[in-house]
Order: sequence, then structure tokens, then C-alpha cells
Amino acid sequence: MLRILGTLGGLIWLSAHAAPANEGDMVILRAGMPVSFAQLVSELAGADIICVGEQHDHQAGHAFELRLLDAVGRQARGACLSLEMFERDVQIALDEYLDGHITESAFLAAARPWPTYKTDYRPLVEWCKERRMPVIAANVPRRYVNMVSRLGQDSLRALPRASRVFLPKLPYSMAVSPAYDRALSDLFGASHGAAAPGMPSAENMKAAQGLWDCGMAESILRAARRMPRRPVIHMCGSMHCERGFGIVERLRKAARRTRVMTVIVRPTPEAGQPAPDADLGDFVVTVGAAAPPAAP
Repeated sequence: MLRILGTLGGLIWLSAHAAPANEGDMVILRAGMPVSFAQLVSELAGADIICVGEQHDHQAGHAFELRLLDAVGRQARGACLSLEMFERDVQIALDEYLDGHITESAFLAAARPWPTYKTDYRPLVEWCKERRMPVIAANVPRRYVNMVSRLGQDSLRALPRASRVFLPKLPYSMAVSPAYDRALSDLFGASHGAAAPGMPSAENMKAAQGLWDCGMAESILRAARRMPRRPVIHMCGSMHCERGFGIVERLRKAARRTRVMTVIVRPTPEAGQPAPDADLGDFVVTVGAAAPPAAP
């Protein structure tokens, strides 16, 4: 049965890819059926929150994100960008740069940008800067995620109050869906027994993932409540939002009337590769090639 479903998925993708459209090598699926970029933008412009799940090394995916931000921002007459790639404690530096108070070099020196910032995320930030659109540094500082992975969630309680302002309300819930819990167990190796000496346990790694998810969900929701007439577009690694897991399920629990939509972006499958699962997100986009393998 799974083989049949995989074949059907591949046929749907091939049909969409072969269909005449002005989308270049991009294919956009909604519930497994092809839609145009204009249809994608029209539906997303009516959402309160849009979670875009990326693969961080996917160059064509980053170009798509900029195109999507521009199109949704224009149709919705404004947008708010939220990024996993900046942590909450650099929001001041980010705001100072967006408002023109400090130079880009000063901003980058203070903001701990990802190594690929210049090529992958700078175009998004600069788009917002030119249009005076807010950008949210959504993520919890990595140093606290590292604490949880080593020592568990309870270790955060020992932090001083000045540090806890960068965290979600403690204790944060780990009541995630069974399907997400299984996915995290597979990812962190819980099925393989106890962690090796000196390595974080699977439960602590799940709690660290929960801190990321909860922190970003809280940042996004705060932005959505401050700016209710414009969509918040959050860019993050796909694992944080695909299949409605992670950030998305926390948003939907916290604000049931908030319309949250997901766009999952993948490289175009090579010949013989299966198409992405249709249920990865409300929309599944394939575009461009995967990153080349690293040199040995």
C-alpha cells in the first residue's frame, strides 16, 4: 500500500511539473494538487501567521522565500517577518539597524548572524528595512537550549531574572502530539537505548527542541497580537513546523482563532526520487536543486 501511495505521489508531482505554467522549475501543491503562485499568495495573504519551513542549505528555497515575502507583503499591504535565525537577545540591535541608527557592520557584530546570512537571509532583512517592516528575532538564545540539552528544563529555573526574560514562561509544556514525539524519538535516537556517556539524553534533547518550538511560537504570537492587520511570516527549519508539528501545534493550542498556515519548501526531486509527502504542510513547494554534497 505504501508503495502504491508513493507511486501516486510521484505521478501527481510529475503531472504538476509537466503542466504549463509560468513558474519556471517551481511546483506548488495544495493537498497534492497543483496551484499557481498567485493562488498561493492569495490564500496566504488572508492568514494571521505563515510558517515557512526550509532546508537551511537550499539556495533556491531562500530565493523563493524572498519572492513570497514580497508578494504576500504587497497583497496584504504589509507584513511582519519573523526569523529563527536571530535570537531574542539581539532584538535591540536588529531594531536599531532597521531604524537606521547603526551601520550594518555594527549590527552584524552584535547580532551573531548565521554563517550564511549574507546570501540566505540578508535579502529578507533588507527587503523589510527598505519598507520599514518589522523583523522579529524569534529564537531562544542557543546558550539556554544548550543548558536544557545537558541538564534538562529544570536547570533554567536557576537563571537570574534578567536572563529569564529571553525565555518562554516556565515551565513550558512538553505535551506534544504523539506523532511529533515519535518523530523526535527517531531523530534523537531514543529507540537505541541510553545515551552514550557524556552525551545528552533523548529526553533532554526533546526538551531542548521544545524550548526552541515554544520560544519561537511565543515570539510569533506576540508579534501577531501587536500587529493584527498584517500577516506574520516566520522562516524556520522545516522540522519546527512540518505536518503541523512543533511551532504550529503550539500556536494552534495557544490561539485557537488564529489562522496559521504552513508552506514547506523542498528541492525538486531528482529522477527516481519520491515526491515530498503531500501532508507536509498546507502548501508544499518544490523548487531548484538540492545543495551539492560537501567535498570529502
